[in-house]
Amino acid sequence: MIPLPPQFKAHIRLTFEERKSESPRKFGFDANGHRRLPLTMDGVEGLHTVGLWIEMNEAIFSEGDEFDADCRVIWPEGFTKAVAPGVKFKLWDGGYIADGIITERIEEGWNS
Repeated sequence: MIPLPPQFKAHIRLTFEERKSESPRKFGFDANGHRRLPLTMDGVEGLHTVGLWIEMNEAIFSEGDEFDADCRVIWPEGFTKAVAPGVKFKLWDGGYIADGIITERIEEGWNS
């Protein structure tokens, strides 16, 4: 479970668009349902780290799978104006692996 309130909720679809065909096309979460990795987001310059939390514990997803996640960025000052429903982002793990879209902004998460 997420230790602080999330800043936003997102829907994520795994694409592995920059993963070579011989590379594994799997994406997993640890036993806490948490994963941290870089993202690029419309309206924010550069690559930055986001924490993702899912409802279930440990999980493995494959190319084409979709899931919802609670999210917190580690540099909130850079994202506070950009985060809104409908804003798109991409997750990166040695290349872009997923497309995401913000489904909800959670104001409480920006105050903690």
